Amino acid sequence: MRGDIKAFERLFIHYSPKVYNIARTLHVGHEDAEGLVQNLFIKIWERRKELDCHKSFNAYLFTISKSMVLKLFRKTALQTGYEKYALGYLKSSTNETEENIIYEDLSSITSQYLDQLPKKQKQVFILKNIEHLSVDEIAEKLDISTRTVENQIYRASKTLKGKISNLHSISFLAAILISF
Repeated sequence: MRGDIKAFERLFIHYSPKVYNIARTLHVGHEDAEGLVQNLFIKIWERRKELDCHKSFNAYLFTISKSMVLKLFRKTALQTGYEKYALGYLKSSTNETEENIIYEDLSSITSQYLDQLPKKQKQVFILKNIEHLSVDEIAEKLDISTRTVENQIYRASKTLKGKISNLHSISFLAAILISF
């Protein structure tokens, strides 16, 4: 299958219903399950040269499917939590305009602090906390060791938390909002 589009089409036709069913069994909605299937097979196509034909393709599909579902759940949980608590707080505030200004200011400050990080730290931090990639995925994408990724995440987080905690006028909610 090392570049053979016909072979890839056969794999897709044969295995896509299985991946879809795995996602649905794990309580993923129809549209998200279809998107997961497409993204999984894009990932397989991109990594086709790295596939080991001596290992179980079924196991490979199941592992990647499970990982993608967990990532989707994590992303959905973060979004739901943000919408429910942070935005709910801002909307229920008696002074919505003031809260929005504070939020925008803190968002701007956080962006400035993020821009001050060394290039690799910033890149790794964004991949981990904004794009929600795993340490292994970041290491593979950037062609660096997982230990290096972990160190970069730790250093970036420590630097940002230190700078943010030095702001004396920051509220607890605001700290949560900008801590990604």
